[in-house]
Amino acid sequence: MTFISNTPILNNIALPKISFRANPSGIHLDNQLRKDSFSSNPIYDNFVEKARLTQIAKSNPNLMSILKENKIPLKINIEELEKLKNGHLMDTRIVAAKMYSALPNEMKSEVNLPDLQQAAMLHDYGKVLIPEKILNKNGKLTADEKKIMDLHSELGYELLKSQGVKPSVLNMVKYHHQTPSGNGYPSIKNDFTYTIPSQILATADKYSALREARSYKNAMSKEDALNLIRQDVDSGTIAEEIYHALEKAV
Repeated sequence: MTFISNTPILNNIALPKISFRANPSGIHLDNQLRKDSFSSNPIYDNFVEKARLTQIAKSNPNLMSILKENKIPLKINIEELEKLKNGHLMDTRIVAAKMYSALPNEMKSEVNLPDLQQAAMLHDYGKVLIPEKILNKNGKLTADEKKIMDLHSELGYELLKSQGVKPSVLNMVKYHHQTPSGNGYPSIKNDFTYTIPSQILATADKYSALREARSYKNAMSKEDALNLIRQDVDSGTIAEEIYHALEKAV
């Protein structure tokens, strides 16, 4: 496991620019960010067609091996991807960007904002391969079902790795459910790094998921979600500054 404390500034990707403005009630994003969609970025254009995604999956031996080993049929749930991109993925991206704006300057210097935004929009991409009956089950998952659900981050990585996505973004996609102690998923390999952007993404993802009503749960209040995420500071999963940035962002 590697922890990166000084992430190099990487080349920008073609995402709309974001500007923030101060307000007595907090930090607000301009409307430009909310209007963004998969089709506005060239990197997303390769992934919106079901046939294209199927072709990418079939040409990846690692991905096909994961599906076969776990008895998951190759079926692209493009409807789920549409729902995600206009819901949880966009919400995670907005929260992550606002958290970045609220960070101390010394931590901001360790974050490449366009890479963080792209990872936020792609982090759950692998859910397009998770069977719908598991993904949207109205109730608690069994141990076997949870094992399949937990594959989404690695499946997303496999779908994206041959499509020109930066290694730093791929790392965040693959390990957005991993922790510094290695008790998350998927299993840590040599490519694992846990960066400040990783902490931001994991926290924004968790907050968005807690605040969202899903088939198996009701939406959590802002206060309850923040209290739950506060435990991640106590356990050493995220830095105190990351949590305070979330508080300011929301």
